[in-house]
Amino acid sequence: MQLRALGRAPASPGLASQLSELLLALPAYHGLQGKVLSRVPGAARPFPPARVLRLLTGERGCQAASQLEKALRGSGLRDQLRRRCHEERELLPGLFVLVGGVAGSGSHGQGLGGAGALWSQYWTLLWAACAQSLNLNLGPWRDPKAAAQQLSQALGQASLPQECEKELAILCHSLLHQSLIWSWDQGFCQALGSALGDQSSLPTSSPTAELLQQLFPPFLDALRESRSLICRPPGPAPIALGLCTLQTTLLWLLGRVQQHLEAWIPGSFLLLIQKDLPSLLHEAEALASLALEGSLALEVEQQLGLEIQKLTARIQLLPEESLSLFFQECHKQATQGFKRYMPQGRYWRLRLCSELPSVPSEYAGLVVRTVLEPVLQGLQGLPPQAQAPALGQALTAILDAWLNYILAHGIRFSLQGALQLRQDFGVIRELLEEEQWSLSPDLRQTLLMLGIFQRLDGALLCLLQQPMPKSSVHRRPSCCCARQEVQTTELPSISHNSLESWEPALRPGAFPVQTQLLSTLGEGGPSPQAYLVGNQQAWLALRQHQRPRWHLPFLSCLGNQS
Repeated sequence: MQLRALGRAPASPGLASQLSELLLALPAYHGLQGKVLSRVPGAARPFPPARVLRLLTGERGCQAASQLEKALRGSGLRDQLRRRCHEERELLPGLFVLVGGVAGSGSHGQGLGGAGALWSQYWTLLWAACAQSLNLNLGPWRDPKAAAQQLSQALGQASLPQECEKELAILCHSLLHQSLIWSWDQGFCQALGSALGDQSSLPTSSPTAELLQQLFPPFLDALRESRSLICRPPGPAPIALGLCTLQTTLLWLLGRVQQHLEAWIPGSFLLLIQKDLPSLLHEAEALASLALEGSLALEVEQQLGLEIQKLTARIQLLPEESLSLFFQECHKQATQGFKRYMPQGRYWRLRLCSELPSVPSEYAGLVVRTVLEPVLQGLQGLPPQAQAPALGQALTAILDAWLNYILAHGIRFSLQGALQLRQDFGVIRELLEEEQWSLSPDLRQTLLMLGIFQRLDGALLCLLQQPMPKSSVHRRPSCCCARQEVQTTELPSISHNSLESWEPALRPGAFPVQTQLLSTLGEGGPSPQAYLVGNQQAWLALRQHQRPRWHLPFLSCLGNQS
């Protein structure tokens, strides 16, 4: 009790004298204790120099912490640190008595070395007790990050003993780590709550993505600073917080992608892929880069680093996988629309009329706009390089579903029906050219160069190779070797998706040119193979007027070339 009381008293010459007197009495106490212990073992504990130092520094460290806490609330922290160090130096005479008297007072004494060693141990124990007490005094009602910044700034300006700087620097790191855990816990809970309530169908950026993104920078900074730490503060390591955040981010992204596509909200989906995903991926790659630098000393942290790299690689694949899922959903939506609205039967087998079809069918605009317009709306405001991948997938999916539907249902086309189908396909180009979507000419040209348009042209080429009806066949002198005339046209040197340039040659009454499909593709345009669909025979089989399949082998003059 005497030692604790002296430890709480302010430093002064009188305190040093009282401390020296008390320490000089310790040898007598140890002598009496030795006699008592021979009769009553464990009756009293001895006071070796190490225990005396712990008692004194514990009390004086608490007193110093109380003064520093007041300085943190106001100002003058640097001056307070200097004043405290100066006051503690006044206790050195009494401590030297401890070295000379107590250390050699008996077997219970525990030598502490010379004055230099005593000075170092005293400062270490004093400021360690001060840091521990100050950490408890700040409590959860103070901002530990602000306190750590103040203390770190004061340490940089004041010239203090090495032991003081070391212990208070450890306290700063501990306060920063504590602040990191608290802020991460609060932000993580907010992100989870936002993810649970983030069910809005509006095509706006998700607040959950912003909350998740704000979680990364603090523990990234903590990871960079942790390399210089000798003593690691208690609590979860920053890399563990990073792994938890990364896992939650990946699960949220996968869930949102599935939710938007199942509800067919392409605007929200595209904003997620084009805006939210790149920013989150950038933070994940920065975290994985720190985990790769080999700064993780503990084996468990190295294992966490490997998990972070795996999750980052999974997020890097998410843009490509998302576009693939987007293609599948567009294909599904278009297929359902064609099943519901596209006519069949006689609609496509009408005779060639005096007026060629000039207006698309109602089903074409209904299906194409239902699927494609939400995509165009969701891409508003994005740069062309961000619009091209999504638009390319959507156009490919719609046209692929269109062509597959025709083949699957075996719809037969007359020449009039093939020309009407060509007008229907033109709905896509008309939609892309509307001013409200603000698509650049280069982007439209890039989209029209997609391979699906070559397949489309190839299918139309097959359907347009219709044999002439009997009433329209130009009569020639009868000859057994005369070949059946086919109504077709010379194909000009065309660029991609330019079937409109054929219209004058397809007017009723135009003289049909007898030629084969491949020989009609002129020089300067795409190669003939570019327009040959893989299932060319299936498309040729959908023509209403086809050559007869039977032949008379004994009349070789009636044979037809392939």
